[in-house]
Amino acid sequence: MELRDNRQHSVSQEDMAFDLTILSLTELLSLGGLLGNAVVLWLLSQNVYRNPFSIYLLDVACADLIFLSCHMVAVIPDLLHDQLNFPEFVHVSLAMLRFFCYIVGLSLLAAISTEQCLATLFPAWYLCSRPRYLTTCVCALTWVLCLLLELLLSGACTQFFGAPSHRLCRTLWLVVAALLAALCCVMCVTSLLLLLRVERSPQRPQPRGFPALVLLAVLLFLFCGLPFGIFWLSKSLHWHIPRYFYHFSFFMAGVHSAAKPAIYFCLGSTPGQRLQEPFRLVLQRALGDEGELGAVREASQGGLVDMTV
Repeated sequence: MELRDNRQHSVSQEDMAFDLTILSLTELLSLGGLLGNAVVLWLLSQNVYRNPFSIYLLDVACADLIFLSCHMVAVIPDLLHDQLNFPEFVHVSLAMLRFFCYIVGLSLLAAISTEQCLATLFPAWYLCSRPRYLTTCVCALTWVLCLLLELLLSGACTQFFGAPSHRLCRTLWLVVAALLAALCCVMCVTSLLLLLRVERSPQRPQPRGFPALVLLAVLLFLFCGLPFGIFWLSKSLHWHIPRYFYHFSFFMAGVHSAAKPAIYFCLGSTPGQRLQEPFRLVLQRALGDEGELGAVREASQGGLVDMTV
């Protein structure tokens, strides 16, 4: 009996050390992601209408900024081992905000990959027939629909708007699971088509610029962002999940939101000149050929074509 108690005590100490390491890394990643997304948000807000794809990135950076802010605060009680406890209202509010921003970011990423795929497969349509305010309408509709879904979940699953309805709550979470699966399928299919189109093109043997950014962002979500959604669905639908998956999904969610500015920087930087170029130039270069396409399209719609290098 004493040997068993010592073994359980050692396992508990190992678990606490693992949790402390993962949560500390999550906080550091979230802090770095906050700074990176704030820089991206500020740079894109200065010149947001030059390229329609920059509007998508602006909204993604805004969603990641809110997500990481709530993520850092939500991790604090676990990091301090219950030395600091938030009221239940704060816990629920942080959970609602995080999941709301998570769904917004996922929906925007699916919209980005779909539009980039259409722009690559049908360049003539994209250049001439694409609605001018399509990106703005898609982003606004995404925020509104995700907010409506979050309000429905809050009303059915929490006590914010009265007594919760367990049957309606479970039904809504099954709808969310179907939505998550559908968005993942859309991203995978459009990314695969984009990759095949770019690889088969004789002029571009390798993906570069904004297509490469889209492909990397989709891969980043599948490997780092998806575990957080799986954890949230499993928790809400009362599915069994391993204990370690809780903190692991939190850590991977921080990686997902914090790594996007690093991807922009790596794709837009010139080899051998990193940390020596203005961040604005690096971000514009990360947009790639689509930045030039958007500029030519807007100029042609305005009746003025200015071909400058």
